[in-house]
Amino acid sequence: MSNRTILKSHDEIRLIFQRMAYEIAETFADASDLYFVAINTRGMAIALELNHELDRILPECTISLGNVHASEDFRWEGVKPNMLDLTTPVIIVDDVIHSGNTTMQVLVDLYEHGFETIRTAFLALREHRNYPIHANFVGVSIATTLQEHVSFNNDDPSDMLLFLS
Repeated sequence: MSNRTILKSHDEIRLIFQRMAYEIAETFADASDLYFVAINTRGMAIALELNHELDRILPECTISLGNVHASEDFRWEGVKPNMLDLTTPVIIVDDVIHSGNTTMQVLVDLYEHGFETIRTAFLALREHRNYPIHANFVGVSIATTLQEHVSFNNDDPSDMLLFLS
């Protein structure tokens, strides 16, 4: 296994989630509903953390959670796009944006459903994208080489780590 450098500890990640939740709350202070679309398992872990923080900050806002497994079958779980009002603001949530390919697939699908407002939230942002995806809510921006890999480890929810390998 290659060497890993810890970029953010569990406590630092918790603070990042709090800050991101406040940024989302500022942007959508008047919203009565939000729709989080989590990409894969790690995106769902982050969406749940942000949801927990937003429940405290914006208790009057209802947050629906959907999860898309962006593999060959592009499978939706939880609240699906066709179950919501198209005026509900959507936030695509993922751990790390790498090439932007997966985010682009989800974005196109949501756009084709007709949602009026779509934003993105990432724990970590890398600048080596193939698609022009704008990150609206960013935990940390990391300068890396093309050979380096940024990973979010939430195998133990009480010891989340963001690391570089």
